[in-house]
Order: sequence, then C-alpha cells, then structure tokens
Amino acid sequence: MTTRRPRQWAVALAFASALLVAPAAALQPATPRFIGADGLVYESAPLVVPGLNGELFYGPDFDVACGLAGRLRVAMDHQAELAQIIRRSGRKVVYTVAPDKSSVLTADIDRAKLPHGSCDATGMRRQRHLLDHYPDPWYLPVRPLLDSQRRQTYLKTDLHWSTVGASIFAKALATRLDPRIGRAQRYSYGTTTGVGGLNVAQGVDDPETFETATPAGRVEVRTAPGSRDWAVGDVFDHRWVSSPARLTYPGRTVLLGDSFVVLALENLRPIFRHGRFLWVDHVDLGTVIKAIKHADTVVFESVQVFLASYPLSRQAFRHDLRQALR
Repeated sequence: MTTRRPRQWAVALAFASALLVAPAAALQPATPRFIGADGLVYESAPLVVPGLNGELFYGPDFDVACGLAGRLRVAMDHQAELAQIIRRSGRKVVYTVAPDKSSVLTADIDRAKLPHGSCDATGMRRQRHLLDHYPDPWYLPVRPLLDSQRRQTYLKTDLHWSTVGASIFAKALATRLDPRIGRAQRYSYGTTTGVGGLNVAQGVDDPETFETATPAGRVEVRTAPGSRDWAVGDVFDHRWVSSPARLTYPGRTVLLGDSFVVLALENLRPIFRHGRFLWVDHVDLGTVIKAIKHADTVVFESVQVFLASYPLSRQAFRHDLRQALR
C-alpha cells in the first residue's frame, strides 16, 4: 500500500485547517450580529469555542445552528437536485455532508456556555435530525456512524475529523458503491502529532497527539500519468490509479469536496481504480463540469457549516451542468 507518512499527514492537517478557517474568519460581517431562528438578535460566536475535556469547537458552527438551521433543508434539497442532474445523465452519484465536530461530539459541548444559549441547542438538534434522516437514496449519512465510534474521530484542537473519522466515511462510501469493495477495506491504527487549526487560530502552536487510521489492504495507489504527485499545497486537482482491478471500484470516479476530503484521501484513494479529486473552492467551476462529464461516478461532499453556501448547489451551476450533460 502506498501511503504518506504520519508527519506528512500532520502537515496536511495544518494546511487544510488554515485554508478552511481563514476564509471563514475573513467572511465575518463588519457588524457581527445576526437574527436567530427565534427572532432574537445575537452576537456572532468567537472563532474558537472551548468545550469540555479539552475539546475546541469552531464558532461558526453555533452561528449556523442558531441562525440558519431552518434553512439547511433547502440547502439539502439543492444538493439532491444536483445529484438528480448527474444521475439522469447516466452517471452514478453519491453525496454526503461532513458533519461539524459539534454535531458529533455533543457530549463534549459545554451547554452552560453555548454562545447563543437555547437557540444553539435547538438548531443543533434540528441539524442532526436532518443529517441523519434526509430522504434521498443518493445521500449517504455518516453522522450516526461517527457518533457511534469509540475511537477518536475528530481532533481536540481542530474542526476536522481525524483519519479515523475519515476511514469511517471511506468505508461507508465504498460499501454504498459496492458492498464487496466495502468489506475489503482494512485499516491499521496508530497515533501521530499535529497542530490543530483551532489552536493556530488562537496563536497556540502546541501540538496534540491523535489517533490515526491508515489503509492496510493489498491495493497499490499510484499518481496517474500527467498528474502531479499528491503533496501538501498541491491537492487542488489530483489524479490516481489503484490496482489490482478486482479490489477496486471500476470506471472513472471524480471526488468533489473540501478539506475534509483532503484529509480523507489517504483512505479514499485505494477504493477507486481511476480517481480524480477536485477541491471545489480552489478550482474553477468549468473544470468541475468537465470532470463530471468525463466521469462514470461522481461523489460530492460539503462540510455542514458551509452547506448553505456550497458552490455546486447554486442555481447557476446546476443550470450550466444540466446544459453540459445533455
């Protein structure tokens, strides 16, 4: 199995965290107030919200829970429409939402210090129910799987899942596509260290040690001819080939996602015989459309906190894709 060393993955964590946290911080409104679902006006949460047992949470999670929870059903419906466009073109499609850490590690949230009190609690409960029960056969819910896992699925000082959490997503995706391929996924567990993005946001450079899950099957992964090697800072567009054929999912698959998929690539790449990853926020949408046209199978993901602003769910993109796939 071709994999990155733990040190490389730790650097990738800091890279992905910086790219996800920094834009969100830059998008904070000039007047940091919003109207919650209960009609009250609230101050935006700080970027980092301390929890219990040393856990740090991403402040915008709570802003979305209080202010946008009721609108996320519309965002999910837009994703379902996107999936329908792809499916009707004759391609296979699976989509998912990477759950916010606050939607999985609920026992570690300090409920006495919720930034917006009961508005947060109500919104988070509504979001969890939506993620778990959205009624679309092409949607893959992963929050219940992460919630039931005893291993460390998210980092304490970061908003991202660990490779343990990523492996749960990878196995669930493989199983959805082909149960035989899903059963073939194997992982080795260990630990590594890295500086979490939420620590970085506070100017803290203390690393944490966290659990890891790396592929332990018999699949060999190689960078595809013409594609640059998979390396930190160069994961916006990456292609690979995996073998042997009998242990991999056939055809051409494109994975469209964000930093959560970046941190899952180590465990996703062995699943697909011919794969391509595009980081949606860092490639132009014309490239995404061309990649979908070239693919037999399309997998797309958005992190929960940014679901309502997912670029591929916008009406203009859906229109352009529909036209291109005719």
